[in-house]
Amino acid sequence: MSDALTHNIHPLSLNEKLTLEFIEGYVLQNGVAPSYQEIQKHFGFSSLNSVQRYIKQLQTKGYISSPAGNQKRAITVLRSSSALKDALSSVLAQKQPNAVSTPKIRAPAEDRLQRELLSLPLLGTVAAGRPIESMTHDEFVEVPPSLVREPRRSFTLRVSGQSMIEDGIFDGDILIVQEQPRANNGEICVCAVDGEATVKRFYLHAGASLAQPQVELRPANSAFESMWYSPEQVAIRGIVVGLLRKF
Repeated sequence: MSDALTHNIHPLSLNEKLTLEFIEGYVLQNGVAPSYQEIQKHFGFSSLNSVQRYIKQLQTKGYISSPAGNQKRAITVLRSSSALKDALSSVLAQKQPNAVSTPKIRAPAEDRLQRELLSLPLLGTVAAGRPIESMTHDEFVEVPPSLVREPRRSFTLRVSGQSMIEDGIFDGDILIVQEQPRANNGEICVCAVDGEATVKRFYLHAGASLAQPQVELRPANSAFESMWYSPEQVAIRGIVVGLLRKF
């Protein structure tokens, strides 16, 4: 970005944003930063390695400061998880200084909230473990528009299982999925295997050393192993673009 307000602000991945939001919320509630162990416990990581990875990524992007040696409660928040969004809003406002402001009629809070949310179909349950059940239309979920790239091609699924916890996806979470039949290696995808749905990181292996191409559906939990299939067995339903969680 060329704008001075935004060119030093790096976008966050979903997992980085979730980690930073937890740190910010913990500091606001307790007056001190969480320890690495508390972050590990909150997200259900099997080891501190995942915590260290996300802390390092947030440091590199300039959102936090954390002294070497994993000192307890030594994390300092330098920039909010909403910093990029706030900066972009400021840039847009500066670029339209003469825009005519139209008086707004304030609707009741509930009506305003409904207009600010998208209603996406909930197509059932997807396994963060072994494939479990087919996706069938069930109900609708209200979703913030900022989490949806293409509303007409999007749907939601409820997670069942623990195999993706190191990517911040937990049992009971609602995934926002953009429907598409293809995926790049490493993307978190919803796939149908023999008619049953599962969520994993997708990898297509087609090297010269293999007799035939193979699809690896890789979990994000060191207690689980990858599942391997021929490409004909796997149908990509979409890629995960967002997540909702109720506390």
